[in-house]
Amino acid sequence: MELLFWNGLPGEARPVTGYIFSRGEEGAGGAPGDHLGIGGTQGPAGKLFFYKGGQLNQTLSGKTEIPLKTWHHVALAREGKKVTVYLNGSMEPEIAGEAEAGFPAGAGQIFIGGCSDNFASFEGRIDKAATYNRALQPEEIAARFQK
Repeated sequence: MELLFWNGLPGEARPVTGYIFSRGEEGAGGAPGDHLGIGGTQGPAGKLFFYKGGQLNQTLSGKTEIPLKTWHHVALAREGKKVTVYLNGSMEPEIAGEAEAGFPAGAGQIFIGGCSDNFASFEGRIDKAATYNRALQPEEIAARFQK
C-alpha cells in the first residue's frame, strides 16, 4: 500500500491523531487487523505508528515527527510477519519489525482514512492511494516517490 497524505489535526487533539490505512473486518471488536496511523496523546505523538489490533495488541512506532499541513508519501509493505513502513521515499525504513497477521486469511477489506472499527478517522487529505498484491521493495518505493 502506498499513498500521499496531509495531516490537519494536531497530535494533542485526541488519543490517536488519525488512522491513514486499515485492513481488517469492518466493525470487528478490538479492531483485529493491520492499521497505520499518526499518534496522538497516547503516543507516539505526531509520529507514524503501525498497530496490530485484536488479541495481539502490538504497536511499532516511527521516528520522524509529521509536520502539520504538509504532504507526505508513505508506503506500507508486509511480507509474512515482516512489517516495513517507508516515509517520503527514504530507503531507510521509518518503521520496521515483526507482527503476526491479525486478520483472517483472505480478509480483503481495506479502509483509507480510517480504521476498521471507525475509531479516530483521519482529519486531512489523502491522494493517490494504491494497494498491491505483493510487498513493494525499497528501490521501487523511492522511485515512485520521485515521480
